Amino acid sequence: MHRDEALADFEKARADWESALAQVPDEALAYLKPGDDYALGGLQVHVNWVLIHYGRVLDGLIAGGDAPLAPLDPPGETDDVNKRAKTGLTADGRRKALAEMAALHNAVLEAARQLPDESWSHKAPVVYGAGQDPYPTSPEDVLGWLSDHYREHVQQCPELVASWRGSS
Repeated sequence: MHRDEALADFEKARADWESALAQVPDEALAYLKPGDDYALGGLQVHVNWVLIHYGRVLDGLIAGGDAPLAPLDPPGETDDVNKRAKTGLTADGRRKALAEMAALHNAVLEAARQLPDESWSHKAPVVYGAGQDPYPTSPEDVLGWLSDHYREHVQQCPELVASWRGSS
């Protein structure tokens, strides 16, 4: 996908996610469906971390070079985020998390806009976790994955609200 189209799609996916999350009643933000990893409001915690994670990858790709990009997430960070995501959010926590998402989203957007055209589809080896093989990744891939990630939770959100309503 051409960069301008991908960036517009990224913006639309974020707007769709914000709209879906806005439909979640404050009382449901801490709801954890049995067997799930994230509370309903915890989806926003998770979305923010994914933006942080892939923002790091994008920054690493922009820094250049064709040597494998080593894992960029600090040890233990994922466990901490997953614990917070399982707890969910309060109404005030949702407002703060949405503000954080806006800043993270805009940082990714701005980084992608600054890329030279020839770098948009250039793949470099990225090691996502210790001991894993490098995976060829481009900035185009990163923006596509982030857009898809927003959409995954857009679909999930109303299903969880329905589950919450049924559990009350």
